[in-house]
Amino acid sequence: MVVPKKVAKALWISGNFKRKKDKNALLSNQEDNIIDVQNVTKYYTNGLIVNKILDNLSVSIKKGEILLIFGVSGGGKSTLLNLISGLDRANSGDVVVCNKNLTYLSNAKLTRFRRDHVSFIFQSYNLLGNLTAYDNAETGAYLQKDKSKRPDISQLFRDFELEEEMHKFPSQMSGGQQQRVSIIRALAKNAEIVFADEPTGALDTATSRIVLNTLYELNKKNNTTVIMVSHDPKIKPMATRVITIAEGKIKDIWVNDKPLHPQEFYK
Repeated sequence: MVVPKKVAKALWISGNFKRKKDKNALLSNQEDNIIDVQNVTKYYTNGLIVNKILDNLSVSIKKGEILLIFGVSGGGKSTLLNLISGLDRANSGDVVVCNKNLTYLSNAKLTRFRRDHVSFIFQSYNLLGNLTAYDNAETGAYLQKDKSKRPDISQLFRDFELEEEMHKFPSQMSGGQQQRVSIIRALAKNAEIVFADEPTGALDTATSRIVLNTLYELNKKNNTTVIMVSHDPKIKPMATRVITIAEGKIKDIWVNDKPLHPQEFYK
C-alpha cells in the first residue's frame, strides 16, 4: 500500500518509539494472564510503501501455558512474538506483559524488561567467540538475579549431550553444537517466559526432541510460560493451546485438554 509521506512517517514513528499513554490504555494484566494483547496493529514501512503485518489482533496468554503460534511464513506469527517479547513495538493497541505495557516503555526500560523477565531461543545462535561454550551459557545465568533459580549448567550440557564440548570455543564446534549451546544459554537464565522462534527449525530430529523435552519439563517444574513460533505441525501435541495466524489475524484457536510429553509423540 502506497501512502502519503506524512502518513508513512507517522506510522514509522509510532512503531519505533514509545507512544504517549492513551486514557483507555491497558496498564496491567487481566485476571491470571501473564500477557494481554489488545487490538494490536503493526505496520512496516519502506519509504512510502506500507505493509500491514498484524491487523487489530487480540489474544491473552495465561501464566504457565505452553502456547504454539502456528502458521505459514509471512502470516505475522514472528511479528507477534517480537511484540510480546519487547523486541519491537506495535503501531496501535496495547501489549501488556508481566503487568507492564510495553508500548509505553522507553528503550532503556524495554531493555530492563527483557533482562528481568524473558529469555529467547533464536535460530541464529550468536555465541561470543572469545568465550567457551560453558562461559557462553553462564552469561545467561548471570541475568537471573535470583541465584536460587539458576539451574545446573553442567547438567544442561549433559542433557543436550554436549558434556565433552563444555570447554571448547565456538570455532571448535559444529553449527548444530553451537545452536544447542545457544539454547542452553537461554535456558540457563530460567526466566518467567521463554520465547522460542522456530526452536526445531535448524536441528535434526534427535536434537529437536531434546529441546522440546527440556521446554516441556521446564514448564512442568517451574510453571514457566513457554511461547513457541513454528510452522511445524508435529509440535502441536505438547502445547496447551495452538493459535493459528494468517494474514495478520487469528484464524483458529485450538485448546489441547491433554498435552503430551514430546517423548510420547516426537519421532
